[in-house]
Amino acid sequence: MSKVALVTGASGFAGSYLSEYLKSQGWDVRRAVNPDAAEDVDAFPCDITDADRVRRLVKWACDATHVFHLAAVTFVPFSSRNPADTMAVNVEGTILLASALREVNAAARMVFVGSAAVYGIPESLPITESHRISPREPYAISKAAADAYCEYLSRGENVDIVRARPFNHSGPGQPETFVLSSFAKQIADIEAGRAEPVIHVGNIDTARDFLHVSDVVRAYELLALKGVVGEAYNICSGRAHTVRDALDMLLGQSKASISVRVDPDRLRAVDIPVVYGSHERLTQCTGWTPSVTFEEMLMDLLAYWRREGCAPGKAL
Repeated sequence: MSKVALVTGASGFAGSYLSEYLKSQGWDVRRAVNPDAAEDVDAFPCDITDADRVRRLVKWACDATHVFHLAAVTFVPFSSRNPADTMAVNVEGTILLASALREVNAAARMVFVGSAAVYGIPESLPITESHRISPREPYAISKAAADAYCEYLSRGENVDIVRARPFNHSGPGQPETFVLSSFAKQIADIEAGRAEPVIHVGNIDTARDFLHVSDVVRAYELLALKGVVGEAYNICSGRAHTVRDALDMLLGQSKASISVRVDPDRLRAVDIPVVYGSHERLTQCTGWTPSVTFEEMLMDLLAYWRREGCAPGKAL
């Protein structure tokens, strides 16, 4: 049987990676993008909070065998400043998409891309899928609500949905508003003489579980093909690295002399000290394991920003 994917959020960071990866694996890909990306003539512009537009999207991609739902507000500071918009996109958008699929293409499997942020402050480590759901800020609350709704549909209404809970991920093309990409771009700008030799940081003593985005989208495909209906799956490395370690590794690859300055505007009101997960369930179900190391991810990111700015730098 041919594999046909509808990818929402396809113009975003992970969505663009997923679309290209699926194509490389023989999928026929239908891409839904933010209306702001309307110049993308091969995609369907869609406001995920517009019920009529979402229904038209699903009809446009009515031959989809699998739907990967990535369209979301993902930047935590924005969600904290705009909780209503965040809930509309992340919760209502998920409900509208699921409803349209039930009406138009009930046979399609949906992979809902949630977030490990739903777990909140860890009660134990590593975090497994059975960990208590305790979101701590608007972004996490929105993802927890959408996750719970998808669980209700799959377990209570027999809708074919698999839930993904990715931990932090990065890689070339990630917006500079995210921490690792911000560091790499600042270093590349300093090396190219476009910025003063000072890197601005927030709290760098938190520890997080980071993956390369390529490993994450590979997991999404495997869950589409092998995931169990109604289950949630962590996508993570199983290891924690401090943000300070990441910064030190990136600085170690630069010939420039760079000082570090804490920027109060980059500090979060809620910042959990240490987070890392267990991918045992995902591995047992699909055979997935991470293939890109933390160090390789950082070097890939720095090389990207150097190319973007044509900055001279140390060979990697």
